Amino acid sequence: MTEEDDFSARLDVLRRAERVRSPEFVARILLMLIGTAAGTLLLDLTFLPYWLASYYSIVALEKTVLGLWPHAQSRRFFYFMVAISALIATAYATLPVYLWLHPDPTLKFGAMVLLVGAVLNVFLVRARVWQISAAYMVPLGLAFLIIAASTWQSPGGGALFYTSVILAFSIIGYLLVAVYEANQAYAKFLETQRQFFQAQKMEAIGTLAGGIAHDFNNLLSVVQGNLELMDITEEEEARHACAREALTACWRGAALTRHLLALGRTSMLEPRRIDPAHALFEVERLVRRVVPASIGLSAEAEPDLPQILADETTLQAALLNLAINARDAMPEGGSMHFEARHLPTSAARPAFLPPKDFVALSVTDSGGGIPPDAIDKIFDPFFSTKPKGRGTGLGLAMVEGFARQSSGHAHAESQPGKGSRFTLYLPARSQTTVPPTAQKAQTAERAQPVGKRAAV
Repeated sequence: MTEEDDFSARLDVLRRAERVRSPEFVARILLMLIGTAAGTLLLDLTFLPYWLASYYSIVALEKTVLGLWPHAQSRRFFYFMVAISALIATAYATLPVYLWLHPDPTLKFGAMVLLVGAVLNVFLVRARVWQISAAYMVPLGLAFLIIAASTWQSPGGGALFYTSVILAFSIIGYLLVAVYEANQAYAKFLETQRQFFQAQKMEAIGTLAGGIAHDFNNLLSVVQGNLELMDITEEEEARHACAREALTACWRGAALTRHLLALGRTSMLEPRRIDPAHALFEVERLVRRVVPASIGLSAEAEPDLPQILADETTLQAALLNLAINARDAMPEGGSMHFEARHLPTSAARPAFLPPKDFVALSVTDSGGGIPPDAIDKIFDPFFSTKPKGRGTGLGLAMVEGFARQSSGHAHAESQPGKGSRFTLYLPARSQTTVPPTAQKAQTAERAQPVGKRAAV
């Protein structure tokens, strides 16, 4: 694990602990508000509103910083957040100290409740990272010591003072040991997680190597067999047929190599600014030639789509892959729909997309859908829901590899019996509008009767 990954994992603990919509955070904020209102109105504790305002201000600062830099993961940012955590804990710790030192002895119970609640909060959501837990535990530990020191009785301190000091140090020592154990357990969890991911990678490499060997062995067998037949055949027509079969196997091997390069995200792409709507309608035009009449085609694109930066040939190949899969999913007929839409930063989006503009290119079918236990593996190399011998299992892996190499994402949605939807999310590069000539061409494409043919 790199240092950057290490601080990213630590900051993720803080981000998950301080989610504004988390039940723990909402309950904490409401309970403090209710307690402050009750203490101010019923017990005339005028200090409480000022305390609550300062505490809320520092918490708001923390939320603002986390919101402004949601993907920051540097060492400097991490320790800046640790400093803010220390400020929050310090502001919080002043309240139980104030209540304990108040002349009204009944408030001492409230002080202890607040300290115990703060310690529980640290153990429940922050103890996995020692820097964050220390930022909270140091002010709380000082609060315990101040409360213990308040029991001093002259001369010599008195039995209650020494007992309180011993208890305070015992509590702080126990908290340190408990935080250490929590840190060790979290570190072990991260290491186990790393080993698990490594094992998954090795399994994927083994599957990939076995699949490649199997497919290339089949192709070489075709080439070798036809060349041997050419050597023993004297008829010119038979020799030409064998040559064609061998050449076809070579082209299939070349296509398989291209799929593997795209899968490895190292294929030689030539990205340029292209109009996504034009690319989508061009694919729809090509698909009309390979789908039966029982499948109705339709396509639509939002007006004024921004351009995308991608390799147009590979993009069309990826969309064709999705369209062919959609065709194969509807052997009895159905409908296939192509769609291009703009996904601005402010729009609702899947959780895996970062906050920036995307163009979504979708292919939807009305077939039988993908089983729930297979949807998470649909982009894995050599995984296929088709019958044996009907596909290599590299088509969708190539689509996903192209999307990643283009700084985008590929996503699959499906409901058994209700069809599937595959979407390519590619970063929008500008708000450049489509030229009028291209808009006319797209309008003509949409007007084609085949594109609106109803499913039979």
